[in-house]
Amino acid sequence: MANTDAARGLQIAGPLLSCRMYKMSAAYAQALYIGDPMALDASGNAIIATAGTGNVIQGVALGFFTSEFVPLATVYHPSATAGSNFVLLADDPRQLFVCQEDSTGNNLALTDIAGNLNLASGTGSTVNGMSGWEIDSSDLGDATAGDQVRLINILRSPDNAIGTNCKWIIRINDVQGAAGIVGVGI
Repeated sequence: MANTDAARGLQIAGPLLSCRMYKMSAAYAQALYIGDPMALDASGNAIIATAGTGNVIQGVALGFFTSEFVPLATVYHPSATAGSNFVLLADDPRQLFVCQEDSTGNNLALTDIAGNLNLASGTGSTVNGMSGWEIDSSDLGDATAGDQVRLINILRSPDNAIGTNCKWIIRINDVQGAAGIVGVGI
């Protein structure tokens, strides 16, 4: 059976280890979705991460708020949202996530586990609020400490198999404020 092509960004795998509320600039006009990787700008405001080596990730968006206690009325953060807003990020560097590979160029294999890769940005859904980010499966093999994520394992599920659109367990490797690792490690 073929894997379903359903990019949903980075979704929590296992228990949520920690999360914190981060402020966004009142002038920030970017559509954001649950599962989007996020970084912090020079002022400490949360912004969408940029795909690619050397682009750090602070955490992954879990929800959006108009104040520290009031959720937005939509399931995502529309680009036209005015005023200071907040995002709840899963920000523990040990947190595991499930993410689909984009299968562009090639597919990942079990022998790729413990390798580092980058993410590929994608457009989220305004219907369900889910991110469109995926693992950039053509990026594996350069063993760069600055790559964004580390491949931990395949998602063990009856509806998931090695091949196109496979879902993988990953961990953020290039965490903002901490150095990434290379080779087989923790």
